[in-house]
Amino acid sequence: MNWRHESILDGTTFEFPRTGFWIIHVFGGLFLMLLGMRTAVRRAPLPIVAYRLLKMLRQ
Repeated sequence: MNWRHESILDGTTFEFPRTGFWIIHVFGGLFLMLLGMRTAVRRAPLPIVAYRLLKMLRQ
C-alpha cells in the first residue's frame, strides 16, 4: 500500500523552498532590521536636539 499525506503547500510556490531557505531569509531580515536600528540609535541625538530647539522656540 502506498500511503501519502497531501500537503496544502503541494503545487504552490511555497513548496520548493525548504527550512534552510526560510531560516536564512528570516535571519537576514532580522540582521538588516537590527543594523538599521543601530544606525538610528547612533543618529538619534540630532533629531532630539532639533525637537528640543523647536519646542524652546515655540514658548
